Amino acid sequence: MGIFDAFNKAFSNEKYASPPEGIKATARHILVKSLEEVDVVMNELKEGVDFGTVARRYSQCPSSSQGGSLGSFGPGTMVAEFDKVIFSSSPDATPAAPIGQVVGPVQTQFGYHIIVVDKRTGV
Repeated sequence: MGIFDAFNKAFSNEKYASPPEGIKATARHILVKSLEEVDVVMNELKEGVDFGTVARRYSQCPSSSQGGSLGSFGPGTMVAEFDKVIFSSSPDATPAAPIGQVVGPVQTQFGYHIIVVDKRTGV
């Protein structure tokens, strides 16, 4: 062990270190009002049109101006149906959406959501 290793060990205090990052996800979505709109959106995505472009064109959510980006959020921030898709990991529930994969439609009180989870931490 070198002198720098000794200093590093002496000044590190793992017992009082910051807790690990909490459970969070970063996601994007496209919110539409009807199943017909869901079909149009899904067809464009299957054709390879960029998710952000499709969100700007069709989404009814204010996040559409950012390509559907919802930023980072923790469990309980979104409505229950949305949360379940983003965070669910219990054996008796639907598995959480895979990272980077388009999922949906997910129906909520606001309409139908097409969702992509970009990142999930703390799980």
